Amino acid sequence: MQIGFIGLGAMGLPMTRHLVDAGHHLTVTSRSPGPIDEAVGFGAIKGDSPAAVAEASEVIFLCLPNSPEVTEVVTAMLDKLGAGKLVVDCSTIDPDVERGLHDTVRARGAGYLDAPLSGGTAGAHKGILTVMIGGDDTTVAAATPVMEPFAKLVVHVGGPGMGQVVKLCNNMIYAAQMTATAEATALAMKSGVDMAKLWEVLVHSTGDCVAVRTRLPVPGVVPDSPASNGWKPGFMTDLMVKDLDLALSYAAKAGVPLATTTTAHEALAAASAAGYGRQDFSAVAKVVLGQAGVG
Repeated sequence: MQIGFIGLGAMGLPMTRHLVDAGHHLTVTSRSPGPIDEAVGFGAIKGDSPAAVAEASEVIFLCLPNSPEVTEVVTAMLDKLGAGKLVVDCSTIDPDVERGLHDTVRARGAGYLDAPLSGGTAGAHKGILTVMIGGDDTTVAAATPVMEPFAKLVVHVGGPGMGQVVKLCNNMIYAAQMTATAEATALAMKSGVDMAKLWEVLVHSTGDCVAVRTRLPVPGVVPDSPASNGWKPGFMTDLMVKDLDLALSYAAKAGVPLATTTTAHEALAAASAAGYGRQDFSAVAKVVLGQAGVG
């Protein structure tokens, strides 16, 4: 199949490799030339612009940082969209912006889905991402087989924008897990608890969660954790702050109070301000541990 991919960042680039390995004809573009060159090296074709990618492709994936960039790229592609074309937005953006883009693209006769991802860069490299899709049944059925090279689970969660809502709910929970894990770590360290013993208890107790299992923020306790690997990001602090911004804004419009998310957002924003924005979001623990005097 003729596939396009726009946005070759930490998630997009490994996704494109899986698509090429699956035998698809892939045309790509991105803001930076380095990832384009890498994609060309494993078999993709360079597109000169989003419009050129759309013109060459039946299905066009987007994997971009924010709502304005998705809107800009979709606008740039519009003249090349029509019947037989399908845009799949794997970015995490504002649900209401996404609903507007659904309408804009469908007015051209093309299909559109919001399909944000979970699994981080590790999941992208392994091809085991979870995809949560918003859109109509027919378009979802057409797109799902194309996602198989990089996805372990594809779930149609509802109509336009609902993929984004579900993704924001997921990240609200994950951010709360991480800030609670950071605070528990600070309390345990301040009290002289053996961190390896703490982790052993937690993963077999009611405190068990993904943040504890993969991101206990003490070097050497979890070998694959960011803390044990120079805080290399599986998901950057700045991106989690962005997603919580989206969640808080959307919840305010919906009339839903988010006290826990507000607290997590404040902690993560402080980590960004402290210079940890491009490190893994578990680096929020550096701020918490520092405030506790154990960092």
